[in-house]
Amino acid sequence: MIDHSDDAYSKELLKSLGQDAPITLLQIDDSQRIISANLHAQSCLGGGLDRLIGRKLSEVLFHDCEIFVLIDRLLQDAGEVSASGVTLSGPFAKTRKFDIRMDLDPSTGIMNIALIEQNKRTQQDPSGLATFARMLGHEIKNPLGGISGAAQLMERSCRPDQTELLSLIRSEAMRIGRLIDRFTAFELYNSPRFNPVNIHEVLDDVIAMQIVAAPTVTFKKAFDPSLPEILADRDHLHECILNIVKNAAEAVSGQDYSEVKISTSYQAGIRLPRPGDERRFSGALLVRIRDNGPGIPGSTQEQIFKPFFSTKSSGTGIGLSVCQDIALAHGGRLSFTSRPGRTQFDLILPLQRESSGTN
Repeated sequence: MIDHSDDAYSKELLKSLGQDAPITLLQIDDSQRIISANLHAQSCLGGGLDRLIGRKLSEVLFHDCEIFVLIDRLLQDAGEVSASGVTLSGPFAKTRKFDIRMDLDPSTGIMNIALIEQNKRTQQDPSGLATFARMLGHEIKNPLGGISGAAQLMERSCRPDQTELLSLIRSEAMRIGRLIDRFTAFELYNSPRFNPVNIHEVLDDVIAMQIVAAPTVTFKKAFDPSLPEILADRDHLHECILNIVKNAAEAVSGQDYSEVKISTSYQAGIRLPRPGDERRFSGALLVRIRDNGPGIPGSTQEQIFKPFFSTKSSGTGIGLSVCQDIALAHGGRLSFTSRPGRTQFDLILPLQRESSGTN
């Protein structure tokens, strides 16, 4: 029986989920010997556990593979490292390209490695992915229910100034629960559910969250109150805007003066074709998120929307890629400009649609 009294339950759960994950998962120790590997790793790298466990990674993969450069960087940064399009091959493994994510536990020296084969990223076995998604979703929603319930109980006896924060906790738990439901149903960000949405309500929710998460950052609002509701997926838009605002807040943290400004406005004369729709939008809504941080390095600006690319040692490289997918699925677009002292993201969304299909 699994012990629920400490973190043994979490470790056993992760181990169980990892074995069934439809991606390659490895753990190596501080001498780069493999100490654990899931079923997918055994298949992908060639051979069973007897060929993997206890062997150095350089015995399983050829020593000139780029992964060893990434491991050196991981050890130097002591955080997380992500890379896309890394070629791996070995004496028992065929040459393939992978997206790689690695992190290090400094206390033990153990490195966790996840490998996603590129040509299978969109062609995974649907039943395998769906099973894993349902398992993961079930285990995430259990603690979410506890968090929401605890917040509800606390609201009954809290001080008046705590009510708003507890309400925020409950609403965020419910939002994550909805996203998990859609994830377990294999419903991706390119399949939005369109309903009338007040963009300013979404922005107010995001800002309220970030005020709590980043209390040293000054958040400024400049909203156009005349903007009407738009047809959009509220949860998806929330996720998109939250990612951008969170990145901005992290970029300015630690400065003498840290500012993130969020504004909205009407954009005339912009025509945005919606995927699969011959009609076009004659007007647009602009959400602009600007910070006064150090800026995005010029050498990386062309890559920031690529999956698994991140400029942060602890980043996954997923957030901005998801943001772009959400914008495109809404018939809009996401762009940015950046220089030291000013980084600006512009999210443009369709506001109204012409009735004719003419240009």
